[in-house]
Amino acid sequence: MAYITSYEDQHHIRLNDGQWVPDESRKSKTRYSIWWDDGELWWEAFLYLAERGVKSATLRSNASDLSAYANWLEANGVHWLSFPLRREDRCLDRYRGHLIDNSGGTSGMPTRRMNAVVNFYKWAKAKGVIEKRLKLWEDQQVAVTFFNSTGFQRTAGVWTTDLRISHRKANVTTVEGGLLPLTSEDRDTLLNYLKNNDSEQNQVLYAMFVIGFFVGARIGSIRTLRIENLKNATPDPHDEQIMLVAAGPGTGIETKYGVSGYLRFLSPVHKFILDFAETNITRLDRQAKASKENKSLVFLTKDGRPYSAEAINVALKSLRDALIRDGLTQFHDLKFHQSRATCGTELARIHMSVSDADAIEQVKDWLMHKDEKTTWTYIKFLKKTKAAAKANKIFTEQFLGPNFQLPGDES
Repeated sequence: MAYITSYEDQHHIRLNDGQWVPDESRKSKTRYSIWWDDGELWWEAFLYLAERGVKSATLRSNASDLSAYANWLEANGVHWLSFPLRREDRCLDRYRGHLIDNSGGTSGMPTRRMNAVVNFYKWAKAKGVIEKRLKLWEDQQVAVTFFNSTGFQRTAGVWTTDLRISHRKANVTTVEGGLLPLTSEDRDTLLNYLKNNDSEQNQVLYAMFVIGFFVGARIGSIRTLRIENLKNATPDPHDEQIMLVAAGPGTGIETKYGVSGYLRFLSPVHKFILDFAETNITRLDRQAKASKENKSLVFLTKDGRPYSAEAINVALKSLRDALIRDGLTQFHDLKFHQSRATCGTELARIHMSVSDADAIEQVKDWLMHKDEKTTWTYIKFLKKTKAAAKANKIFTEQFLGPNFQLPGDES
């Protein structure tokens, strides 16, 4: 079967005193190669991925999706340039059918994989790898619904292809990232579990989840947080109980879309994380193994390396297995981003008691959202779940009658 490999792209150079020298100020990026089962490189995919000027996580996802496509091609004996006259026999149409037939209906993976493959073919046509006059699909316009900054629903038309796979979302209301927040009870259960089941990994995850739940930081920001960032924090001029940690370009802390702003640490949380970084034995042991440029990172692996997205996923998989083993099955699908979703939901709940407008502004600033449309998912979630709970209670009382009673309604 086809397989994928990675390599470091370090071709960053700059002109210095008339000579081209390596540019140490720019980080190398992990690139990917896809190989056929016979060991031959898929050159077109290699060039496409090498040219992609996207974030590392997006590039990794693109490579994974193209690798899955290559596996399907080989398994079915189909060439990636197989476009006979009958559309149903063409590689793209057949692959689309395969994705739909093997989808549970609510997963977004088929949509993402089809989009990734179509984007690759668009690039191939633009580069002349495929005859530009060859019609691979039919273009079509679809309506996309969104919410503007004031919460009003709007619809816009966008162009796509007839290979598009509609993503039928699960019939539950979610917030940012399509995730459900945890209840405050489950949040505390998780934190207590990590604290009481002491291990090196749980100590690190406990500190990470504390930041996720009470600061609302993304894992990318947490992985790149340094001791000097915490020490350079300044009190919020409007609330001295909040410490502001600068994040974004120029600070070393990664943010989504390169947004500049501040991570808001409640003073006890700021003190706890700084104490963890400076006094925790596990962290100090890892710091001793770290290279000079990584020693100040708050979170390091057991080898003294920065945490990668893959390392976080492995740690969370191990945690989920342990939680299920110990009877805490509500965490069977735990994602780290749920800690951020939980923080945003609780913030919105508190501020909505004053006004929705205040809630939008406060949550947007706290979570460093690029625009209000993401913040609105929290407001909608709380309003919808509150209304649903009230309606469900009335439905139960009126429809089920005396045959079924809610707990506490026996009287």
